[in-house]
Amino acid sequence: MQPADIREELKNRIAAAQKEIHNLEVEKDKINKELRVKLMSLSALQVVYENESKRFGEHRLPLFTGKGKSYRFAGMRLVDALAIIRQEHPEIDKRQALKILEKEGFDFKGKRHLSAVHFAWVALNRRKKR
Repeated sequence: MQPADIREELKNRIAAAQKEIHNLEVEKDKINKELRVKLMSLSALQVVYENESKRFGEHRLPLFTGKGKSYRFAGMRLVDALAIIRQEHPEIDKRQALKILEKEGFDFKGKRHLSAVHFAWVALNRRKKR
C-alpha cells in the first residue's frame, strides 16, 4: 500500500499562510504610517506647548496621561527627554534618569536602555560645553 501524497495539500496551506502574512504586513505598514503621523503631530503639539509654557515663565512640561499610561516623552528623541529630566533634576545621574524614562514608558526602540542613555548623556554634555 502506497502512502498518501499530501504535498498538494501542503502547497495550498503554505500559499494560504503566505497570503495571510502578506495581508498582515500590508496592515502593519498602514498602522506604522498612521502611528508616525500621529507621533509627529504629538511632537509638534508638545513643542508648541513647551514654547507657550516658556513664554509664560513655566519651563516644565506636565505629564500627559491616559488610562494609566504616561505620554510625557512620547515621540521625543532620547536626548531631548534627558535634557528635560536634567533640567528638572540637575543632580540626577544616568541610572536615576533611566529609571524615570522607564517608569514613564519611554520607547527605546529596541535599544539597550542604559547604553542609549549613556550616549545621549554624553551628547548632552558636549552640547553644554559649546
